[in-house]
Amino acid sequence: MNSMHDKEKKIHEFLDKYPGIFTSWELQEIVTYARNCGNEFECIPDVVREIYDELDLLPKDKNIYDGFMKLVSDKHNLSDKHIVEIGGGIFPRLGKRISGSLKSGKIVIYDPRLSRYEEDAHNMKLVREKFTRSTKLDGASLLLGLMPCEAADVLLESALDNRVDFVLALCEGGPHGDEDDFFEDEEEWRNCMIKYAMREVEYREMGKLKIKYLKEYGDPYPIIYNDRG
Repeated sequence: MNSMHDKEKKIHEFLDKYPGIFTSWELQEIVTYARNCGNEFECIPDVVREIYDELDLLPKDKNIYDGFMKLVSDKHNLSDKHIVEIGGGIFPRLGKRISGSLKSGKIVIYDPRLSRYEEDAHNMKLVREKFTRSTKLDGASLLLGLMPCEAADVLLESALDNRVDFVLALCEGGPHGDEDDFFEDEEEWRNCMIKYAMREVEYREMGKLKIKYLKEYGDPYPIIYNDRG
């Protein structure tokens, strides 16, 4: 049995173990990716990335969860922080890493699609709801989002409204087709997000906006965060 066959087998066993989580389209995407692109890790689809990480199929030097975790922990002492992650995924791979690094702190993870097979831990709470601008932060000191797609806007707005530190990894694009969607393309949306964040972070005295890339992990999109210096 070759390694690609082994990989496909592990993925099929995983899908059989956790039925009813993915849509039929996602199941097709997962199986097709494993069969045709199983050793490619550039811009890997999010549902595939979660499964690959769960099954330890992502190389360490291409694992965006590890790269993002390192970036966050380099900027913040996470051990005692109250953290909110927005768009934590079906399987909260980043949230679990952060949970393991906490001592007296805690993390609350929001995503309406969080798997029913996942459970709270003593320092990790799963909220199967959509995070909105009116969601109470309850003393959170750091907001995180690893390519949360449509939730990127609300994460940034909530961080600015409450003057809470944030680290936000942008993705290929924001909302499309909505009545408020006036962007010509994805790059315009990202540039608008960055310019807006830069202006508002300084206006609200949250330090300076910094931009970082983790291209070495297969992520070509900018990561933005406030730095209070």
